[in-house]
Amino acid sequence: MAAATVSAGPRITVVSGGSPAGLRQWPAGLLLLLWGANLGAVAALGVARLPVDLQLPGGLATWAGRMTGLLAEVLVLGMVLLAARIPWLEKGVGQDRLLRWHRRLAPTALVALVAHPLLLALGYGRGLGGWWPALLSLGSTTLDAVAGTALFLVAALTSVRFVRRRLPYEGWHLLHLMTYAAVLLAFAHQLSAGSTVLQGALVRGWWTAQLVLVLTAATVFRAGLPVLRSARHGLRVTGVRRESRDVVTVTVAGRDLGRLTARGGQFLVWRFVDTRHWWRAHPFSLSAAPTGKQLRLTAREIGDGTRALARLRPGTRVLVEGPYGVLTAAARTRDRVLLIGAGLGIAPIRALLEDLPPYVDAVVVNRASTPVDAVHQGELNALADSRPATTVHLVTGSRSAADDPAGPLGAWQLRALVPDLATRDVYLCGPPGLTAQLLSTLRQLGVPAGQIHAESFSL
Repeated sequence: MAAATVSAGPRITVVSGGSPAGLRQWPAGLLLLLWGANLGAVAALGVARLPVDLQLPGGLATWAGRMTGLLAEVLVLGMVLLAARIPWLEKGVGQDRLLRWHRRLAPTALVALVAHPLLLALGYGRGLGGWWPALLSLGSTTLDAVAGTALFLVAALTSVRFVRRRLPYEGWHLLHLMTYAAVLLAFAHQLSAGSTVLQGALVRGWWTAQLVLVLTAATVFRAGLPVLRSARHGLRVTGVRRESRDVVTVTVAGRDLGRLTARGGQFLVWRFVDTRHWWRAHPFSLSAAPTGKQLRLTAREIGDGTRALARLRPGTRVLVEGPYGVLTAAARTRDRVLLIGAGLGIAPIRALLEDLPPYVDAVVVNRASTPVDAVHQGELNALADSRPATTVHLVTGSRSAADDPAGPLGAWQLRALVPDLATRDVYLCGPPGLTAQLLSTLRQLGVPAGQIHAESFSL
């Protein structure tokens, strides 16, 4: 069907809230069950240790310090597991949700980590009078713990939103990987200094086993599997095309790419092996449905790493992690869909449209500031012309006035564009703030949670 254009004045969209839906729930349930059992084991250790510590001067503070140390380790291991990119977890829960859980655990883990030495010093010093000398003594005799804590604090501080925005992605990513070294240092510290709590072969074996399993999973799925997959498929750059003044499309070819099981709507973490890129890895969405021989990504130039994409040469070797994401046709529950892409969020939406069966009644909304900024609009129009059940709308306007229901993609505009909105599956991808606003608007318009499938660019 013919494409439509909707231009708007200086005002834009909605409110906030909402959450992704349409995912298989048993992986999340199993993960929570295992993590809850681990917390229960820590609580049991605490109950068993409490009567003993209460017999000592400063015993309550000492006990609390020991327990916060164990709690911090359990929380950090949980965070590592959530970010380990385990395929069955990612496919069942979705990486967007896993990483959101990862971020939500971080403040509690940080509080427990800082409270651990402070409470121990309070207990060993028998009150505030001896607190500072006891803290200095702890620091001088547990250098592994001091180093581990410092690495955790660096990772935490560089993940604060306003700090992270000022760091290049690859720099932030490298600093964040120091968490693995911090986990090993913390583990060594707990096996040596924590022997008063981790008593018995069974307890120490359990503590060691969980660390080995989590770090093994992270190593295998974040390093080993991507290397093996990349070697199997022999990926290399075949073409680079500039879409606009700051958007670049890169085409990659390889062998037997059907075994990669990538689908339209997903993303991969890409590493281009040349002198400019080999040490950088970036998450980019597929911007066309993958084939057995070719993958395509589209990226906006927002830093040194992404700006260098335009200078990639054909033949450059490519390493990939993934595919990740659950924004695929497999999540569809009905034969009518609304696909909304904001900014570069239209790239996975365009790939998803190509992956849908042609009989699906699809309404596509490409949200951009101006027609010039609308990425892949020509390709969307061509797809709509070849798919009789597909309609494409280009919605333009300012990004300001996000609380205006009459603005672009506000409640009034969505209802006018798609009167049967509540009867459709809705796929949504874009910046985190706009995604949250649209999720709230969709709920206000009566779209059931099970019909909303959303991911945002927040890796």
